[in-house]
Amino acid sequence: MSDLAKKLQKVHQSCHRAWTKAGQDLDLSFSEFEYLSAVQEQADLQRYEDKHGQHLQDIVEALGVTKASASTMISKLEARNLVSRFQCMMDARAQHIVLTPEGQMKLARGARVYEQIATQFEKDLGDVASL
Repeated sequence: MSDLAKKLQKVHQSCHRAWTKAGQDLDLSFSEFEYLSAVQEQADLQRYEDKHGQHLQDIVEALGVTKASASTMISKLEARNLVSRFQCMMDARAQHIVLTPEGQMKLARGARVYEQIATQFEKDLGDVASL
């Protein structure tokens, strides 16, 4: 295994452990965080005047998942009041998906897990550099 691959594995393990530890306190699984992130990322890609939410297909493409699995997760997130859906004005078959205020809060709390990991890595790098 290359040195870079070993480092990536270590980063992945650290992130996984942090999510395992924080997930219960956050009441948010890593998968749920990924979906909330995808909804927000797609919203960020839209022009301001088009602020209408994204379709399920946008999330499918962003995450590389099946439409069935995305539909199931979006329904779960909607039941938890983390996202909401509303009818698309341009396509009667489609619905827009947006984060609710609670979904935005959960996403921000989840992002702090990565901030904590980054802070720890920076500290560890500083400790190594000072040797």
